[in-house]
Amino acid sequence: MYEVRMPKFGLTMETGFIEKWFKSEGEKVKKGEPLLEVSSEKITNEVASPVSGTIKKIMGEEGKEYKVGEVIALIEEEGEKEEKKEPVPPKRREERIKISPLARRIAKEMNIDLSKVKGSGPGGRIVKRDLLPFLSASTSLREVTIEKLSGLRKVISERLSKSFHTAVTVTNILEVDFTEFIKKVNETNVSITSGLIFVVSSTLKKFKKFNAHFDGDKLKIYTHVNIGVAVDTERGLIVPVIKNVDSLSLQEINNELKEIASKARSGVLKPEEIRDSTFTITNLGMMATDIFTPVINPPEVAILGIGRIKKGIKIFDNNTLFIRDMGYISLSYDHRVIDGADAAKFLKELANLIENPEI
Repeated sequence: MYEVRMPKFGLTMETGFIEKWFKSEGEKVKKGEPLLEVSSEKITNEVASPVSGTIKKIMGEEGKEYKVGEVIALIEEEGEKEEKKEPVPPKRREERIKISPLARRIAKEMNIDLSKVKGSGPGGRIVKRDLLPFLSASTSLREVTIEKLSGLRKVISERLSKSFHTAVTVTNILEVDFTEFIKKVNETNVSITSGLIFVVSSTLKKFKKFNAHFDGDKLKIYTHVNIGVAVDTERGLIVPVIKNVDSLSLQEINNELKEIASKARSGVLKPEEIRDSTFTITNLGMMATDIFTPVINPPEVAILGIGRIKKGIKIFDNNTLFIRDMGYISLSYDHRVIDGADAAKFLKELANLIENPEI
């Protein structure tokens, strides 16, 4: 009898949430065929059957969390002798429905018939907003909602707590003129975030100490630049990673960013696409935030926050005033390994590249 165990998708994964079984007890399954859907700390993955045979028992329930390595099902392999000859009555197999983990939980709690819901997410995926018309106006959830922390939210909580209690975080903030930078990215038909990733990579190659990991004992400085980009999704903040940014062109960075951001919002990122970042950028400009102090993503030693870009008055050296596109950049860094003077130099170099994109 083959034991199907909760898989481990990443180094930090400790538990998995069973979203959906594609097979029922008594059904046959082939090796490599989708068996169930599991959401980990940051992504949702289909788990393929490791063997061919018959589903004898399903112990892992949909909508529940299980520890990595815990047995969640038993498969009688092909050719294996049955101890009992009586057939196991199969359960009715539900049609596979594309739906986000959060929407599935809400639908289950509120007893919503998903066959009547039309998805508006990527590829017709059902998301939270699609369920709103089905919620009763009299439901007590309109008065109070008790929400259990998801696996992702727990990880975010743990990482924030670790960052707060270990890193000595200091933030330097600088106002920057984005006028020429915006013109440049518009000319090349890329996003502002893509342009920022490009110039941040150049700055990191000059200030290598910021492109590093610190474990409290030693500082590991990387020669390659892997930039994590914070993406706000229905399931929380996810940080997919663009690898070897220093070897990519601006257009290649823009293409990579579009792809990983789309995957993050659809919940289909692969484990390798959310790890090994050496520096992180978080852009809250589109959320009408001017200045904020981003939290370091351990074991990284620094993170860059981008605020809203808006019209402002800039005074030039000859005392002339012009209306320009101004915005604030915030660099949070671990003061245990980075001095304030170095952080100021980093921001000055970055600001110079933003204000003079022809460089």
